[in-house]
Amino acid sequence: MPADHTYLALLARPIAISVAGRDAELRPSVAHAYGCRVVGAAGPGQPMKIRVFVLRDEARRVLADIAANGEVATVYSDVRSFRSLQIKGHDAVIDAFDAEDAVARTAHHRLTADELVALGYAAPLAHGYFSTPKHGDFVTVSFSPQDVFQQTPGPGAGDKLGVATDAKATGRKKADRP
Repeated sequence: MPADHTYLALLARPIAISVAGRDAELRPSVAHAYGCRVVGAAGPGQPMKIRVFVLRDEARRVLADIAANGEVATVYSDVRSFRSLQIKGHDAVIDAFDAEDAVARTAHHRLTADELVALGYAAPLAHGYFSTPKHGDFVTVSFSPQDVFQQTPGPGAGDKLGVATDAKATGRKKADRP
């Protein structure tokens, strides 16, 4: 994990979020997440958790996989720039969706839908992308971030942040990597 937490700034932006797991045979499962929040990130070296919100019915398979092995991969993509990060954890648990999660989910919906409208999407479409049943059964996947990867398409996609992997830092081309 990078020594600083600057990568967390993306999580406060208008973003699309996916959460993924895998079963014992390494078959992937994925679900849309409806927001996230960071808990305990007071500064570098401080323990923290990332909490992502999913609808139980939509995420049954990924929730079962996470419950079975604690492995999670989340992807956060800025809806304007497509800047994307993947954050992995190895201690994921399924938690109750609490009042603070509900506030964060609502704020995420508004922020991201408003950004889509500003980009030219029709308001009903932008808000519909994040719509959920009125009494949706949300649960929270909570995990400690362990590995962070650049996922923005283009040079550097797939590079682990906090590790000298680019050509400038290593003195070799990406294709020369073992």
